[in-house]
Amino acid sequence: MDLDLNFVHKYFPQTRDYPDVVFCANAGGSFVAQPVLDIFEHFNRHTRVQPYSNFTPSREAGEAMNRARRLWAEALNISDEELTIGPSTSINTYVISQAIGHQLQPGDEIILSQQDHEANYGAWQRKAEERGATVREWTIDPETGLLDPETLYPLLSEKTRWVFFTHCSNLIGTINPVKAIVETIRARSNARVGVDAVAYAPHHIPDLKDLGADLYLFSLYKVFGPHQGIMYLSSDLQRTLQPQSHYFLVDDAVKRFNPAGPQHGEVAAAAGVLDYFSALIDHHNIARSGNLNAELQQLHTVIAKHENGLTLPILDYLQHSNQTRLLGKTHCNDGDRAATIAFKPLNQSSTAFVKKMQAAGIGTESGHFYARRVLKNVDIDREDGIVRLSLVHYNTSSDVEKILNSMDQALH
Repeated sequence: MDLDLNFVHKYFPQTRDYPDVVFCANAGGSFVAQPVLDIFEHFNRHTRVQPYSNFTPSREAGEAMNRARRLWAEALNISDEELTIGPSTSINTYVISQAIGHQLQPGDEIILSQQDHEANYGAWQRKAEERGATVREWTIDPETGLLDPETLYPLLSEKTRWVFFTHCSNLIGTINPVKAIVETIRARSNARVGVDAVAYAPHHIPDLKDLGADLYLFSLYKVFGPHQGIMYLSSDLQRTLQPQSHYFLVDDAVKRFNPAGPQHGEVAAAAGVLDYFSALIDHHNIARSGNLNAELQQLHTVIAKHENGLTLPILDYLQHSNQTRLLGKTHCNDGDRAATIAFKPLNQSSTAFVKKMQAAGIGTESGHFYARRVLKNVDIDREDGIVRLSLVHYNTSSDVEKILNSMDQALH
């Protein structure tokens, strides 16, 4: 089944607003789906009051927020009490590092991946140093930036308390086999597992019970939604953590790990992402089973086929160019390559190259993208950084053709 792009574009007015620009910087923040905009506008116009009282606008506001929580719990195959919706993944990560930190003692060890965004490295590193725990690094391949699970497992010991890594790097683009890694960690240690999925979720909403991680985080503003962060904390893990709310709210699953409290309109608008996905499910004749997560897995096969078709020509071009260094896998054959492509021009700076691309109407960017440790470990200058092309399912083959033509001109 092919993705109906005409139908998709009806839900993204931004794709029509700037016809002369190819937007391929989605990893920094995606376009927002129309149902999200509709809910947010309605909330702000009609129900922007303190929610959860019994008078009409307050009651409706609370119902809209509850609907978003219920839908996202169903989408991720988790319970409502395992879901925290906070301001961003960076903030959620920081907050949960405070909740976990009291468990760490001198002599304990945590494992951090060199492939991670700084938000999923720095917070844990600082907390380990504060508590006298030891950080061990899961290293990346210095040429490709890839992670090999076999180099992780020898790092595990009876001292390992947590392993933190990314589902998909925001630079390397390769999808790490989370389920298999978690299963092996469980078999070899008592360590908990935390996964950063900010660069993965825009391409696939997973089944979190199937993956088996204890902690899983991603940002909705990169998944066609409002500026909010989704955080899953398994129920058994939550019982061991130090709540980060006011003392009288520790039994409130909504606020226990969100000290700022929910942002009412943004939380309500989060439901719009799943309203959009539901429209895609129905339009593409995916059978309704009453299980939203299972339906999303079927939708993923349609989206993945389309995104692979966008990614392959760019990877092929860069792989065979003698003027670029491509990071990550050079193909999508294994089904583990997201449409996030990072490369280093060899005969000019990344900054100069991107200026040429932007002048040609290609909406891409250069830099370190808060993954300076990745660039350090693949020996690329952190200030000039790399060029990143990040596509999602609303991008088109015409976009790819324009990207390739512009790259060819910018490199020569």
